[in-house]
Amino acid sequence: MTHRLRFFERFRQTIASIIHLPLSAVGLYAERKTPRDQYALTVRAPNGEFEATLHRLGFVRNFVSSLKRREYDAPPEVSVASWVWYPDNALFSTHQLHVALYVGPNGETTDVYAHWEPSWIRHPIRHYRAREVDNSKGVQRIREILSDAGVEYVEKPADERFPSADERR
Repeated sequence: MTHRLRFFERFRQTIASIIHLPLSAVGLYAERKTPRDQYALTVRAPNGEFEATLHRLGFVRNFVSSLKRREYDAPPEVSVASWVWYPDNALFSTHQLHVALYVGPNGETTDVYAHWEPSWIRHPIRHYRAREVDNSKGVQRIREILSDAGVEYVEKPADERFPSADERR
């Protein structure tokens, strides 16, 4: 299922990159930085395999999400996918769990970043303003969901998730 959606993900990334600059001229955005405190965990599975797990757990791919980039010094990269989970289904949930996925340095792991925010379906303006984002609740919630489902993960400090500047050369 998820490999069929890869085209749409690349399309979303291209469009967001193109429209971000004109939007930022009027105080809007199509790209956002993913802050350090949204790091939740690292799964020892390639991105596509982990996306299939998210799908089985009731997450849906979020194609309307802004493009995400890690906030801190890391190899320049964009999230490979954006997924959301609604506690009371999409139409009735006032909030959503949003996760952004980044490919680990060896391609065999997936770094997961998460935050809790107003649902973009029920509260589109509150969602877009991003003033009610709760990073710690999002991190806690994704860890709970994966633990309850028996998905193994590790919590790695940033220096273990990224190669050093010498290793990148």
